Amino acid sequence: MARLTGIISKLNGSAGNLTFRQNGGQTIVSEKITQTTNAKTELQQKHRMKWANIIREYQVLQPYMKLAFGGTRNGRNDYNKFMSTNLSMTPVYLTKAEVNAGICIVAPYEITHGTVKSITVSGKGKNAVTDIRLGALNISETTTVAEFSNAVVQNNKLYEYGDQITYFLVKQVVNEVTNIPMAEVDACCIVLDKSNEAKLLTLVDVRGFSVQEECLAAQTSNDFGDHGMAWIHSRKHNGKTIISTQYLICENKLLEQYQSEDAYQEAVESYGGVSDVYLTPSGKLAPEKTVKP
Repeated sequence: MARLTGIISKLNGSAGNLTFRQNGGQTIVSEKITQTTNAKTELQQKHRMKWANIIREYQVLQPYMKLAFGGTRNGRNDYNKFMSTNLSMTPVYLTKAEVNAGICIVAPYEITHGTVKSITVSGKGKNAVTDIRLGALNISETTTVAEFSNAVVQNNKLYEYGDQITYFLVKQVVNEVTNIPMAEVDACCIVLDKSNEAKLLTLVDVRGFSVQEECLAAQTSNDFGDHGMAWIHSRKHNGKTIISTQYLICENKLLEQYQSEDAYQEAVESYGGVSDVYLTPSGKLAPEKTVKP
C-alpha cells in the first residue's frame, strides 16, 4: 500500500492490478488480492464430472427437444434448461477417455418441463402403468385412433381432443465393434382425434401403447432390456405448445455401475486425482483416500 501525491492524487477506482481510493485528502493505492482456487478439489472434480453424461443424453434426445422446456425465453434455450435442471441429479461418473469416446448412459433425467399436469407412472419396464384411464378399451390391431381418443377423453377430464400423447423409449445399447455404451431413441405420438379411423398400432409403438389395469401402459410381453421410457402430454394453447413435466423411468444395470463408488474413483483418477491440499508442491497430489461426495 502507498500514498500518492501530484498529478494522480485524485484517482478513485481500479486500473489493472491496482486499486485507488481517497482517504483524508490522500490517494491510497494498493494491489488487488487475487484468489486462486485449486482445480482438483473434490467439489470441483465432482462438478466437472456431472456435465458429460447430461450433455451426451441431450445430444441423443436433441431431435425431439424443441419446446421440451418451453423454447428460448429470457436468453435461455431448451439446452440451457435441460442442463441446469439435471445437474442436481445423481451424477453418472465417466472417465476422461469415456467422455472422449462419446459414451452415453441412459439416466432418469427430466426430459420435458411445463405446466400441464404430469403423467404419473407406477412400476418400471414391462410393469409400467400410466394414470391415463382407458375404461373398457382393449388395444388390438383393429383399434382405431378414434376409439383410443374417445377412451382417453371420456375417462380423463384433463384430456381434450387435439391433445397429443407422446411415448419415448431410450434404449441402452453397446456397440458391438467398439464395446462402447450408447443410447438409441424410439419415439412415437398420437393426436387425439374422434374422427380418425386409422388403425392406432400402425401409427404408434405397441410397446408404449398397451393396456394394463384399464390404463395406458407398457407391453407386458416385451423384454425392454436396459432402457428409460416416458409418456408426455402436450397441447396447443393460445398459439403456444404447453407440455407436461416428465422424467425418464429407468431400468438400467449400467446406470448402477456408472454411479458406483468404483466408477467415481476411476473417473477421478482419469482427471488427475483429487486433492484439497493447496500447498503441495508441483501439483502432483496423492491423497491416501478419496471420499465420494
